[in-house]
Amino acid sequence: MTAAEYRPTGAAPAAPDEAALCQGWALDAHQLEVFFALSRPLAEGELHDFDWLPCSIRGRLRAEGREWTFEVNAAATSIWRSGDETRLLGCDRRECETYVLLMPERTRD
Repeated sequence: MTAAEYRPTGAAPAAPDEAALCQGWALDAHQLEVFFALSRPLAEGELHDFDWLPCSIRGRLRAEGREWTFEVNAAATSIWRSGDETRLLGCDRRECETYVLLMPERTRD
Protein backbone atom coordinates (compact mmCIF):
# COMPACT_ATOMS: atom_id res chain seq x y z
CA MET A 1 0.00 0.00 0.00
CA THR A 2 1.26 3.47 -0.81
CA ALA A 3 1.05 6.69 1.15
CA ALA A 4 -1.72 9.00 0.00
CA GLU A 5 -0.85 10.68 -3.28
CA TYR A 6 -2.03 14.17 -4.16
CA ARG A 7 -2.53 14.48 -7.94
CA PRO A 8 -4.49 17.58 -8.98
CA THR A 9 -5.78 17.65 -12.55
CA GLY A 10 -4.65 20.23 -15.05
CA ALA A 11 -8.10 21.83 -14.83
CA ALA A 12 -7.58 22.91 -11.22
CA PRO A 13 -4.33 24.19 -9.74
CA ALA A 14 -2.82 22.53 -6.71
CA ALA A 15 -4.28 23.83 -3.46
CA PRO A 16 -1.81 23.90 -0.54
CA ASP A 17 -4.52 23.19 2.08
CA GLU A 18 -5.89 20.30 0.03
CA ALA A 19 -2.39 18.89 -0.50
CA ALA A 20 -1.65 19.04 3.24
CA LEU A 21 -4.97 17.37 4.06
CA CYS A 22 -4.19 14.59 1.59
CA GLN A 23 -0.69 14.04 2.98
CA GLY A 24 -2.20 13.63 6.45
CA TRP A 25 -4.72 11.01 5.28
CA ALA A 26 -3.67 7.39 5.84
CA LEU A 27 -5.35 4.01 6.09
CA ASP A 28 -3.70 0.91 7.53
CA ALA A 29 -4.51 -2.62 6.38
CA HIS A 30 -7.25 -3.10 8.98
CA GLN A 31 -8.89 0.24 8.13
CA LEU A 32 -8.84 -0.65 4.43
CA GLU A 33 -10.46 -3.99 5.20
CA VAL A 34 -13.27 -2.29 7.14
CA PHE A 35 -13.71 0.37 4.44
CA PHE A 36 -14.01 -2.29 1.74
CA ALA A 37 -16.47 -4.31 3.86
CA LEU A 38 -18.67 -1.21 4.32
CA SER A 39 -18.52 -0.34 0.62
CA ARG A 40 -20.98 -1.54 -1.97
CA PRO A 41 -20.67 -2.18 -5.71
CA LEU A 42 -21.75 0.83 -7.74
CA ALA A 43 -24.11 0.35 -10.65
CA GLU A 44 -23.58 2.26 -13.88
CA GLY A 45 -24.23 5.95 -13.24
CA GLU A 46 -23.99 5.75 -9.44
CA LEU A 47 -20.45 7.12 -9.39
CA HIS A 48 -22.01 10.53 -10.03
CA ASP A 49 -23.50 10.38 -6.51
CA PHE A 50 -19.96 10.69 -5.15
CA ASP A 51 -17.49 13.57 -5.34
CA TRP A 52 -13.86 13.13 -6.41
CA LEU A 53 -10.70 14.41 -4.75
CA PRO A 54 -7.19 14.45 -6.25
CA CYS A 55 -6.05 12.27 -3.35
CA SER A 56 -5.83 8.48 -3.32
CA ILE A 57 -4.17 5.45 -1.79
CA ARG A 58 -3.10 2.55 -4.00
CA GLY A 59 -2.16 -0.99 -3.19
CA ARG A 60 -2.66 -4.70 -3.77
CA LEU A 61 -4.90 -7.21 -2.07
CA ARG A 62 -5.97 -10.80 -2.37
CA ALA A 63 -9.69 -11.58 -2.47
CA GLU A 64 -11.73 -14.44 -3.89
CA GLY A 65 -8.51 -16.30 -4.67
CA ARG A 66 -7.26 -13.51 -6.95
CA GLU A 67 -4.71 -10.70 -6.85
CA TRP A 68 -6.25 -7.23 -7.20
CA THR A 69 -4.81 -3.76 -7.46
CA PHE A 70 -6.91 -1.09 -5.80
CA GLU A 71 -7.15 2.66 -5.61
CA VAL A 72 -9.17 4.32 -2.84
CA ASN A 73 -10.18 7.91 -3.54
CA ALA A 74 -10.44 10.15 -0.47
CA ALA A 75 -14.04 10.88 -1.49
CA ALA A 76 -15.30 7.39 -0.52
CA THR A 77 -14.89 5.38 -3.72
CA SER A 78 -12.50 2.66 -4.79
CA ILE A 79 -11.58 0.80 -7.95
CA TRP A 80 -10.39 -2.80 -7.94
CA ARG A 81 -8.70 -4.36 -10.98
CA SER A 82 -7.75 -7.96 -11.68
CA GLY A 83 -7.02 -9.07 -15.24
CA ASP A 84 -9.89 -7.85 -17.41
CA GLU A 85 -12.24 -7.30 -14.47
CA THR A 86 -12.81 -3.88 -12.89
CA ARG A 87 -14.99 -3.27 -9.84
CA LEU A 88 -16.18 0.15 -8.77
CA LEU A 89 -17.18 0.49 -5.11
CA GLY A 90 -18.51 3.34 -3.05
CA CYS A 91 -19.19 3.82 0.62
CA ASP A 92 -22.16 5.98 1.49
CA ARG A 93 -22.65 4.58 5.00
CA ARG A 94 -22.05 6.94 7.89
CA GLU A 95 -19.44 4.56 9.33
CA CYS A 96 -17.16 5.32 6.37
CA GLU A 97 -16.73 8.93 7.48
CA THR A 98 -13.86 7.75 9.69
CA TYR A 99 -11.92 6.46 6.69
CA VAL A 100 -12.26 9.21 4.06
CA LEU A 101 -11.89 12.96 3.69
CA LEU A 102 -15.19 13.65 1.90
CA MET A 103 -18.49 11.77 2.09
CA PRO A 104 -21.30 11.93 -0.47
CA GLU A 105 -24.13 14.36 0.29
CA ARG A 106 -26.58 11.53 0.90
CA THR A 107 -25.48 8.85 3.34
CA ARG A 108 -27.11 5.68 4.61
CA ASP A 109 -27.24 4.49 8.20
